[in-house]
Amino acid sequence: MERAATIQSTIRADLLRHGPCALQALLDRLPQFSWSEVFAAIDRLTRQGSLVLRHPSRFDYEVSIAQSWAIPEQPAEGSDAQGDAVRGRADVGRINA
Repeated sequence: MERAATIQSTIRADLLRHGPCALQALLDRLPQFSWSEVFAAIDRLTRQGSLVLRHPSRFDYEVSIAQSWAIPEQPAEGSDAQGDAVRGRADVGRINA
């Protein structure tokens, strides 16, 4: 189980560093793991919602970090974070003196 956690962490770190990529490119960048280990980890992470696996063309798959995992939200205290995001407010939590 420890190896599975290591593979998952490595995949997440690689995608955060390099951004979305073709599945084959990810496999090429992780030669220390077998195809089946990487695929199983991607399957688990996709089912958890932390990765997105797309099928943009007939023979390609693209792997990316799910938006909810890419940038952790830290709403300002006392703000309506969802409403502020919708309205595009950048000054949430800022005190104007």
